[in-house]
Amino acid sequence: MLKINIGKYLIAIIVASGLTVGKGKAQVFTNDAKIFAGYEHSVDSLLASAGTLSIDLAQNQLKQGGSSVKINGIKPFKRVLKANDLYKLAKQATVITGCAYLCPKCDKVHISESSGYVIDSKGIVVTNYHVMATYAFMKDGNKPKGFFVRLSGGKTYNVISILASSKIDDLAILQLDTKGDELPALPLAQRAEVGDQVYVLGHPKGMHYYFSQGYVNNKYMEQTGEPNNRMYREMMAISADYATGSSGGPVMDIYGNVVGTVSNTNMLLHSDMNPSVQMVVKNTVPVESLRKIVLPL
Repeated sequence: MLKINIGKYLIAIIVASGLTVGKGKAQVFTNDAKIFAGYEHSVDSLLASAGTLSIDLAQNQLKQGGSSVKINGIKPFKRVLKANDLYKLAKQATVITGCAYLCPKCDKVHISESSGYVIDSKGIVVTNYHVMATYAFMKDGNKPKGFFVRLSGGKTYNVISILASSKIDDLAILQLDTKGDELPALPLAQRAEVGDQVYVLGHPKGMHYYFSQGYVNNKYMEQTGEPNNRMYREMMAISADYATGSSGGPVMDIYGNVVGTVSNTNMLLHSDMNPSVQMVVKNTVPVESLRKIVLPL
């Protein structure tokens, strides 16, 4: 396991991020339009050079599933972080996943954004199975062109392989072509308990690096699968906010360790006769499920 000096790491993050400092506080405002424009430009460049995950390979690797991958992960952090320090730390390892595709109406390459996070500095990334399935089994006449990952510092990388996946747990482990770059990574916790405070970082509806705080509300077995093939999976409901585009993002404890992965939301209605929304359950995949397919070296 890699060891990291978290104090020096945070200082390096502030310097590398180009933050302006005034009266002892770092001032930063997210420019979503600029981030997306930069992503589009980098994707166009990577598409021109080829090398991204092919559709045939993505489909075959997702269909195989059930595999596991060994990682050289970071040793879990033990120091409680202030929320802003945790945000800056997590931002470096939280990525924008991008599915590039052509629609039937024009010749422009579109990008559908979701979330993910690095767990090994050699370019191993966690996201959702359903994020990769959207790319591999694209519908409605759309034609996939490539799948990419962008870091907060602005670098974009080709995804070249799905190393492991679990459809039932909604997890996919990706390998990036880092060209030798060492990437910031997040460590994995052992678990979170009901009542624990948690944080989420992701990109809901194009709001890049949206940070929210909440608690673990419930850990339960959810029934899933086709009507004739029902199965149960471990789920962790939390109160931290997120939306479409946050899929695959990290759920972290007060130390900055990953305790879950954003998966989906479930609206609870009053009744069929009175379809008013009473509550939205935020379902995440607990780290215990991730540890079934991610093994330490």
